[in-house]
Amino acid sequence: MEATTWQEHDWSSLPVDVLVRILDHLRWSSHPSFGLVCRQWQSARACAPFFYPAWITPLLLYNTDVGITNVRYYSPYYHKNFEIACTLNIPDAKIVCATAQHLTLCREHLILDAQLLSGDVLELPKHDGPTFDSVVYDGVRTMLGVHSRFGWLEIGRSIRNNEIDVWGEWSYTSSDCDGPCFWASQDCNPVLHDGFLYLLDRDGPLAVYDERKHDEGFNILEKPGSFIFEHDDSYLVKSDHGELMAVLIGHRGTPVNIVKLNEHTMEWEKVEDLKGWTLFTGTLTTTMKKTNVKWMQNKVFLPRFYDWPVDTVHVDLVQREGDVAFVPKSGHTTQKHSHCGTNMWSYELGQHEEPTEFWAIEKMDYSIWVDFSNK
Repeated sequence: MEATTWQEHDWSSLPVDVLVRILDHLRWSSHPSFGLVCRQWQSARACAPFFYPAWITPLLLYNTDVGITNVRYYSPYYHKNFEIACTLNIPDAKIVCATAQHLTLCREHLILDAQLLSGDVLELPKHDGPTFDSVVYDGVRTMLGVHSRFGWLEIGRSIRNNEIDVWGEWSYTSSDCDGPCFWASQDCNPVLHDGFLYLLDRDGPLAVYDERKHDEGFNILEKPGSFIFEHDDSYLVKSDHGELMAVLIGHRGTPVNIVKLNEHTMEWEKVEDLKGWTLFTGTLTTTMKKTNVKWMQNKVFLPRFYDWPVDTVHVDLVQREGDVAFVPKSGHTTQKHSHCGTNMWSYELGQHEEPTEFWAIEKMDYSIWVDFSNK
């Protein structure tokens, strides 16, 4: 009797309950492709446990008061809040940095590293310097804290021993007191780029720090010069193309300009088109993402709302095979999403109309963009 070959199987006739069990072992991001195979497989996908992908766009993590309420994530794609049963029990701390699945919090003389999926919090050694204005974590082993006062820069560094999961003591260095003054932008964190840490002056110049020359501190570059566009707020970001860019927001939200650093001439150049990319800014962490969501492409999003998102879904934050998703708690009724837009302030680059001003728009304080995509 000849063995039956796989081509002779009618895979579309597999029972739905069997297909659902197969789905339970596949990555969440593969479910849409699974449902396209045939009608039977799409039926199985509809019967599988419901989840909200957390990787479609960056999420706005926010908390009215760290240590008091549960952590919430706002999705501009779903226009929903996702609340997890996890409280960052760190009173009086402020959120200062988000890198992948890590959240960095700052309290006087204390930096904490929180793992968003597990809820584990590690305390770094106490530092005896002034409270950092900004903190950057490379996601692997180095934490950098920057303090700026009266045009003078100081940087602290702590290195993690990943073998024993312990952070080292802080090491400090200051910029040359006789050098030029540097008025760091208070709107954004410094950015790691090609092994260097770049800090943005509120008017456009850059200061750079080389970890290999830690004792030298920040070096204030002669170029680029000042921005040519009027702005109240400025946000530094590294694009996925490896370019340094700055988002400039004018008074009450207008005008909006984006510039990128030409590393050959070391001058800021205006960006006319994001070529389908989307910028999520307005917090200490700014992120740039390529999205397939057409109505979000070529736009800048800020954490300001015309209507406050009232729909809150109680969920577990779960990772499976590298995919992160919100899984609703049992008993929660899920609703289909129309994917028609968000009530968050946004501006499409290149449009002829001026951006909407910040009148009657509510700002979400104590927030930061978090990106769970596995890029």
